[in-house]
Amino acid sequence: MNNQLITERTDRQKEAWQALERPDIRRVLYGGAKGGGKSYLLCLWIFDYCWNICIKYGIKPSKNPIHIGWIGRKQATDFTATTLQTWRQVIPECYYEIKAGTEKDSKHILIMGRIAIDFGGLDRQENINKFNSAEYAFFAIDQAEETTRDEVSILRGSLRLKIDGHELEYKELYTANPAQCWLKEEFINTKRADNVFVPALPSDNPHLPANYTQTLIDAFGYR
Repeated sequence: MNNQLITERTDRQKEAWQALERPDIRRVLYGGAKGGGKSYLLCLWIFDYCWNICIKYGIKPSKNPIHIGWIGRKQATDFTATTLQTWRQVIPECYYEIKAGTEKDSKHILIMGRIAIDFGGLDRQENINKFNSAEYAFFAIDQAEETTRDEVSILRGSLRLKIDGHELEYKELYTANPAQCWLKEEFINTKRADNVFVPALPSDNPHLPANYTQTLIDAFGYR
């Protein structure tokens, strides 16, 4: 993997990454104001997770790759317009192909012809129902404050994939803007040993304009 991708992270992104690497942590919420680099971290971590699975289990190119996880947003169109564009910017195109959905397979990102990541939205019941039969090792939801606990619970039930009979380190990654929703109850108000909340602040991101925090205050201060 391109080592430059791994090193280009803020301290907060590194904190979230380290939490995801811990075997005792299953769920990470990386949340906060706009500009904290949340979608960037989400895309980069997913790619690295899949890359490491390929290496660990010696997965070769296949016409029927393992569909190892799911990435999405509440609305599929929002995912395509935002998160998928971040993926294109962050991950070099030589490493992946974006595949259209078929009767057999959902829309997915194919990594080096070896492993697939399904993507889409939680806005259609027929798509959500497919998770009942899915077997994943991880899922990642961008802008997770848009979702409901019921929608996510079905995804959680899909974390049962095994490779060559081996259980994997099952992971859930959520990014979110501040909101009064189920994420606050689960990650902040309730303390669980396998949950971690990492704040994401625009002040952590050196790539933003110096006055961006004031821009946010001017835009959302009325709230």
